Amino acid sequence: MPDAARLARTLGALGVLTLLLNGCATENRVVENDPGDFGYSGMVSAREYGYVRPATDVVVMERRTAGRADPRGDLWNRVRTGMTLDLYADARIDSTVERFRRDPQYLSRMSQQGMPYLHMIVTEIERRGLPMELAFLPHVESRFNPVATSPKAAAGIWQFMPYTGLEMGLRQDAWYDGRRDPLASTGAALDYLEQLNRRFDGDWTLAMAAYNCGPGRVAAAQAANRRSGKPTDYWSLNLPNETKNYVPQILATARLVAAPTRYGLKLPPVPDRPQLEVVRTQQPVDLNRVASATGVQLYELQRLNPALKLGRTAPDGPGHVLVPAGSGQKIGKKIGRVQVMPAMASVVRSQASSSQTATARSGTALQSRAARAERRKIHVVKGGETIASIARANGIEPRALAELNGISVREPLLSGQTLEVQATNDSALITHLVTKGDSVKTLAKRYGVSVKDLQRWNRLAETRLTPGDLILIYPPGRAPTS
Repeated sequence: MPDAARLARTLGALGVLTLLLNGCATENRVVENDPGDFGYSGMVSAREYGYVRPATDVVVMERRTAGRADPRGDLWNRVRTGMTLDLYADARIDSTVERFRRDPQYLSRMSQQGMPYLHMIVTEIERRGLPMELAFLPHVESRFNPVATSPKAAAGIWQFMPYTGLEMGLRQDAWYDGRRDPLASTGAALDYLEQLNRRFDGDWTLAMAAYNCGPGRVAAAQAANRRSGKPTDYWSLNLPNETKNYVPQILATARLVAAPTRYGLKLPPVPDRPQLEVVRTQQPVDLNRVASATGVQLYELQRLNPALKLGRTAPDGPGHVLVPAGSGQKIGKKIGRVQVMPAMASVVRSQASSSQTATARSGTALQSRAARAERRKIHVVKGGETIASIARANGIEPRALAELNGISVREPLLSGQTLEVQATNDSALITHLVTKGDSVKTLAKRYGVSVKDLQRWNRLAETRLTPGDLILIYPPGRAPTS
């Protein structure tokens, strides 16, 4: 019976092998870093940032790497797979491609500049099912530089203006500027782009143009074309020169990434794995302490965390710090328990949106996106009205109203002109974000209130203000009595 014996041994071996394989599969499903699972545990509130206290209960959120990530692969392959827009729609794209390809280092620089943040951006775009061409928007905006600041006060890799950042839930105060947080701002930027895409009936070129010059400006250009019987697509609109070049730059970069060798360019690979980890702390912590615990150079941590204005998390609650991938676990040896979370914008955004820190400081809650949409209305300009007077009447900061309509704060208005207005509830309150040059006296003059009222409403002992502060301005009859 040798054949039967061999058959029995073979069946036995196959049974053992089956058990082993099943055991491996089961183990893979529960492993904490399973790349196929978006789950996470250990979530804490995202009320961020402060100073060092003895912290023995540090928690870094666990997070499983996402989607189709391949640690051995090239992230650019996922980018190419996700491109869905028409890259050949206009001669402006062709000319921009020719201009970019004359720089042999164009793609190499982009690859290097984007490496810390691209995996997080690509993963979030995939999660939402958006066109991957959007991953090039922060390259055109800032070269992926989180400390970039424009002359118009736009900040971060996505170049959020102060008011737009606040509207999209990015906290901005004396401790923290969410516009400079690569994770939080990525979630906010994609939220905003989705909002613009819905407003312009699913046209991504119009959404990207509106991201650059404002939805009011794009809508006004469309209205002008309709009156003239012209098409209302992006390529036919009379927009600012910067916006005319903006979308072609995004699509030209996408075309070069899609086929770099065709254009004689080299695109260095970007590892298809998270480059950053998020360290969440139950107690406040500063970057010096993180540097000591991880061995990461302080300047590197400062570069990764420009959102921390004072180099530390706020004293009133838990926060998060970005560290290079692989260094998060070291914190536990000196500070406390550690669980590592790869940097994922969706988690940071979900945490930031639930934070009550900003509302506690400003005295007013950020309204839901749906509520903001309901408050959107059109104002017909009357003789003698200005941006400032219309803004105050509707509970809006003048710069925000100008930005919404794609015009200058000082631009003279014509009787009968229409402006899009996004008012607060019954004109109850204006929340002004202080920038360089603001003082109690200048704000009082701008909003037509007294210096004494501004000081009383905001409990100010002097007329100096610090950039990043939030100042409350009440319309007539709405001010608190004490």
